[in-house]
Amino acid sequence: MTDLHLNTFQAGIWSTVEMLAYAGAMFGISPWAAGLHLRRVALVAGIMVVVAQGTSAIVASYGILLALRLLAGTGLGMLNAVVNIGTARSHAPARRLSLVMIVQTVVFTIASLLLPQATALGGRAGVFGFLALLVVFLLPLMGFTTSRSSIPRSHRVSITRSGERSCVHPRFIIAAVVFYTSGSLAIWPFSAHVGHLAGLTNTAFGWLAAVANIGGLAMCIAGSLLGDGRAAFRLLAPAVLLTALACVVQAVPWSIPAFCTAFLLNYALWFFIYPNLIGIACRMDPTGRLATLCSGGWMISQASVTPLSGLLGRNGHFLGVGLLGMGNCLVSTLLVVGLYFSMHGRTRNRSMSQHRSCKNKQVYVRSGLDTYF
Repeated sequence: MTDLHLNTFQAGIWSTVEMLAYAGAMFGISPWAAGLHLRRVALVAGIMVVVAQGTSAIVASYGILLALRLLAGTGLGMLNAVVNIGTARSHAPARRLSLVMIVQTVVFTIASLLLPQATALGGRAGVFGFLALLVVFLLPLMGFTTSRSSIPRSHRVSITRSGERSCVHPRFIIAAVVFYTSGSLAIWPFSAHVGHLAGLTNTAFGWLAAVANIGGLAMCIAGSLLGDGRAAFRLLAPAVLLTALACVVQAVPWSIPAFCTAFLLNYALWFFIYPNLIGIACRMDPTGRLATLCSGGWMISQASVTPLSGLLGRNGHFLGVGLLGMGNCLVSTLLVVGLYFSMHGRTRNRSMSQHRSCKNKQVYVRSGLDTYF
């Protein structure tokens, strides 16, 4: 904004274009999930991001920069699709995704420490040049990605894994992800502002963010150890419910301890809830298409809830934003509870009934197009 003299509206368009491109790439790639060669897609997507970030370091035209955000968002969306599809092809998707998020958190932390130095040395060119070099450095690691799916493209794919019987429509897990992400993320763009109103200095808020990052990393490690069993599934609804309460407290500067507690809870619980929601989608559909659609829905919800939150908080009071977040998280909680009882009926009669009604239910993958909808 400073280097190109952008106003807040232009900066918002910049961010929205990248997020929508991110989501569009995931939606676009999902029909071919079953037969996708992940290493090739990861390599192409990585090169797209390198070109977009590297060119953004030297271009000054706002129109061209928006086109480069489109390219960067598309590449990042393709990479996220690779992660989700590769995770779905594993035997323990929630655990695998938790491990991925551990690596992601470490890379994010390193980047956060080095970006200020890159800014001091080269300004905007230094920032985007550093981001391009970071992806170049990580490109060889994409060779470890699972390449081909063990599921033939024309093969019938069971809709559930390992004894989980589900007659629920796949849209329910997509809705659970969308309501949770839109609810928990509604207040985040304004968290620093609310923290300052509560009495936190810039330095104190920086320390709070650092502690939250450590808490998120710890939650990832705990999630990877907990795995994909029923215990993690049982904890999912209480975790989303706790997030619903944190959304309200985080939006209102009642006191510094209350704000900090809500901030830490909302941030750390994301690292448990998100991989487990995507893990459920992976177990419902081992081709990875459903998980990719869920993550695409997350990006759409994030792109749409931010301007709505800005409208609700335009008078400087963000209680409405907190209530919006709480309401969305409560809906997600109900959906998660419904998913649990659908996939893990408690009584024997219920389990037998689900077994009979779902016995022949299958998802067909024909030339990479799943017949979900």
